Amino acid sequence: PGSIITVYHTFRLVKKGPGSIKTVYHTMNYSKRAVGVCFAYPALGGLLFGYDIGATSYVINQLTRANSGVSWYKIIKHSAFLQGLITSGGVAGALIGAIIAFRIAAETGRRKEIIYGAWLFLLGAGLELISGGTSSIKTSSALGLCLLITGRLVYGIACGLVMHGAPQYIAEMTPASLRGTLVSLKEAAIVLGISLGYAVGFAVSSITHGWQLAFGASIPLALLLLLGASVVLPPSARWLALRGDMKAAQRSLEFIYTTPAAVEEAMNELRQVLAQEETIVEASVWDHKYRPALTIGIGVVLLQQLTGQPSVLYYADSIFEDAGIGAIATVFVGIFKLIATLLAVFTIDKYGRRYLLLLGITVMFFALFGLTAAFAFESSGGGLSPIKLSIIIFIFIYISGYQAGFGPIAWTLISEIFPLEVRGQAVALAVQTNFAANLLVTFLFPVAQTSIQASLGSRFSLSFLFAIFTILDIYSFFFVKAYVPETKNLSLEQIQARLMKRTNRLSSLDPPLLSSPTTNAMLQTTEDQDASF
Repeated sequence: PGSIITVYHTFRLVKKGPGSIKTVYHTMNYSKRAVGVCFAYPALGGLLFGYDIGATSYVINQLTRANSGVSWYKIIKHSAFLQGLITSGGVAGALIGAIIAFRIAAETGRRKEIIYGAWLFLLGAGLELISGGTSSIKTSSALGLCLLITGRLVYGIACGLVMHGAPQYIAEMTPASLRGTLVSLKEAAIVLGISLGYAVGFAVSSITHGWQLAFGASIPLALLLLLGASVVLPPSARWLALRGDMKAAQRSLEFIYTTPAAVEEAMNELRQVLAQEETIVEASVWDHKYRPALTIGIGVVLLQQLTGQPSVLYYADSIFEDAGIGAIATVFVGIFKLIATLLAVFTIDKYGRRYLLLLGITVMFFALFGLTAAFAFESSGGGLSPIKLSIIIFIFIYISGYQAGFGPIAWTLISEIFPLEVRGQAVALAVQTNFAANLLVTFLFPVAQTSIQASLGSRFSLSFLFAIFTILDIYSFFFVKAYVPETKNLSLEQIQARLMKRTNRLSSLDPPLLSSPTTNAMLQTTEDQDASF
C-alpha cells in the first residue's frame, strides 16, 4: 500500500506446431513515487514551453501600448516585422535548440539536455525581464529590443532542448503499460502551460510593466526544473546502456522497479537490443534500416502542422476580436484544449495511438470541411453573425480533434518508435521538422492569404486555403492507415524489434520477434494487434 503498484499483465503466447494456447503471467513492480518523479520534472519543461506560448500572446499586445512602461512601444506598434520577430522568436530559438540537440544528444543524454534547458530557461526569462528596465531605470530602444529578442531566442533554444530530451526521458524511464499515458500527459502539461500563460497574461495586461511580470513568472518554475533534474532525476537507463555503462543503467532501473526480477527483465531486454548492434556508436539515422521509423516520425510531425493547426488558431484570434470576446475567448480556448487533451491522455493506453490518431484526423476533417464552406459565405464587419458563430463552433470541433489525435499522439510516437542507437538523432530531427513546419505555416499563411485575395477576392481566399488543409487532412488519414503501427503495451525494445523487421515490408508483421519466452509473452499475439502492425 502507498508507494508500490503491482501490475499484472496476461498475454496469450500462440505456439507454432503441436500444442495449444499457453497463458503466461508477467508481473512488474514499480514505485509510484519514482515514476511520478521521472514524469513530473521533464513535463515541467513542457509546461514552461506552453507557458511562453500563452503569455506571449498577451505580451505582444501590451508592448504596443503606452502602459507597457517602455519608451519604445511605438517602434513595436508600427513595425509588423518586430512584432513577428518577438512572437516567433521562441519558435525560431526552439528550432535552433533542436538542431543543437541533434549534434549533442548522443553524448550528453536526456537528463543533461533537460538540465541545460533549465539553465537556458533561466537566462532567457531573465533577459526578457530586464529588457524593459524598471520604473527608475529605463532602457533605450536599442538595448531594450536587443535584450528582449535575445531573451526570446535563448528561451526558445531551451524549449528545443527540453522538447527533445523530455519525451525521450519519460519514454525510456517509465513502464510500457504507462508510457503512452505519461508521454501524452507531457502534451497536457504544454496545454496547461498555455492556459497558465493566458491566465497570467490576462491578469497583468492592465498593469504597467505587466508584460515583464508575465515573462518573469516563469523563473521560479525554471528553478524548480533545474533543481529537480540536477538532484532528483537519475540518468536514462537506456542511454547509459547505449554508452556501455550497464552497472549505472541497472542503478537507474532500480530507481523505478522495486523487485530484482523486474530489474533483471528490463536489463535483459536492453542486453538483447545492444547485442544486435555491432556498430551502435557509429549508427546513422539515415541508414536504410531506420527508414520505416523515420518515415513515421517525420511524416506525423510534419502533417501535424500542415493540416492547419497554427492557421486555425491564428484566424480564431481575429474572429474572437471581431465578436468582441477576444480576451476571455483566448483563455477559454486554452481550458478547452486542456480538457480535450486530458480525455485523449487517459484513453491512449486503452484505445491505442493509431485509433486516437485516426479518430482525431476524422474529426478535424469535418471541422476543416465546415470551415471551408463557412468562410465562403463570411462577410467582413464586426459583431457575432450566424456565419461567425458557425466558424467558432467549427474551430472548437477542430481543436477537439487535434488535441485527441495529432496533439498528444505525435510526441508519444516519436518518443518510442526510434531504435535506441539513433533515438537521439531521430527525435532531434523530428523536433526540428515540427518547429520548422510551424514557422513555415505561421509565416506563409498570411502571405498566401494576401496573394490569393488578389486572384480570387477576399471572400474566397480563406475558403481556398482551408480547402487545401482539408485535402492534406485526408492525406494524413491514409498516411496513418498505411504506415503508423499500434505500439500500446509494448516495451521500447519490442517496438524496435518489430520496426526492424518492417524494413522490407511495412505491414503484417508476425510476432513474436524476440527470442526469450518472457519477452515473447509480452508481444501480444492477438490478430488485431498484428493487423495494426
